[in-house]
Amino acid sequence: MSVELKPQRKRRPAWHKLTVDRVRALTDDAVEVTLDVPEALRETFAFKPGQHLTFQRVEPDGSEVRRSYSLASSPRELADLGELRLGIKSIPEGSFSGYANRRLQPGDVLEVLPPLGNFCTDIRPDRHYGSIVAGSGITPIMSITAAALDAGATVTLLYSNRTEDSTMYAAELRELQAEHGDRLRLHHIRTRCEGAEPLLTGRLSPDRLRRIFEELVDPGEIDEWFLCGPYELILGVKEVLEETGASQIHTELYYVD
Repeated sequence: MSVELKPQRKRRPAWHKLTVDRVRALTDDAVEVTLDVPEALRETFAFKPGQHLTFQRVEPDGSEVRRSYSLASSPRELADLGELRLGIKSIPEGSFSGYANRRLQPGDVLEVLPPLGNFCTDIRPDRHYGSIVAGSGITPIMSITAAALDAGATVTLLYSNRTEDSTMYAAELRELQAEHGDRLRLHHIRTRCEGAEPLLTGRLSPDRLRRIFEELVDPGEIDEWFLCGPYELILGVKEVLEETGASQIHTELYYVD
């Protein structure tokens, strides 16, 4: 008797309807959206810190829009509260980001795919994680940072923004510092106003990063790096990290729309 073995087809992820629980302003052009996840779907939406959700909506003209946004919440929040949080920055003519920032309300229902993405790792308490991010690239880093600190790990974060007012999750990062002390080593870089010191004022160029590594942050202490931001920034940062001998470097180009 012969048996024909056919390759198994992977099931396509299914869309699910999730209700918006809260929408709150993070900056003048960014909001945090909190989704309520019913008990029956919590296993479906279990995620690793750094992963993203994909949303689908139909425009008034009948066209379909799909956009992906990184999760800012930690897995513990999903398990304990049944919540998923995402930071969404509005950009000019952005279809979904403009809708989320100007029209989305608690009680609205969104079509969502389960979490996806490879910008993640298995968090370990004995590791020192480093992150270099710009602007809305902080969103997945918030999830990674919170999970790492919860696990007992140490985090060094270099976070570049134009001004303090344009900094997403500034208050939440202060709270994490207050809670975890020296295990969160946070350095804000300001490109359009004065930073805490001259070294942290101005564009995060490769040369500036080299000086930061010489004077402020020892890259030799970092076990694993996460980089999230525009292509040019991430490319330059990655080259500098490779100069230091770093080998475990996760990168993600961050888009908002």
